[in-house]
Formats: sequence, C-alpha cells, structure tokens
Amino acid sequence: MSPLDYAKLILEKVSFSPKIFRKELRKALRVSSKRDFKQLMTWCKEQFRVKK
Repeated sequence: MSPLDYAKLILEKVSFSPKIFRKELRKALRVSSKRDFKQLMTWCKEQFRVKK
C-alpha cells in the first residue's frame, strides 16, 4: 500500500470528526511528495468538499 493510499484510508476512517480529520490531513500532507500532495488535495476536495 502506497503512502497516498494509506492516507486516503485513514482520512476516510476519521472523516466523522473534523478535528481528527484536519490533524491527519496535515500529517499526510507534511510527509507527501509534491505529486502526492496535489493528488491528495484533489481527492479530498472530491470526496469531502474541502474548500481552501
């Protein structure tokens, strides 16, 4: 499982709590490459309607 897939899995599991979701998203973005960063942000916007 890639780090990107792992981050998506975790974010789906904690999506019930905005506080935990933000914490896990920050953690995932901190360790991701530029390419994964863009993919993860796009995925989050599509899945959870995250706004900048």
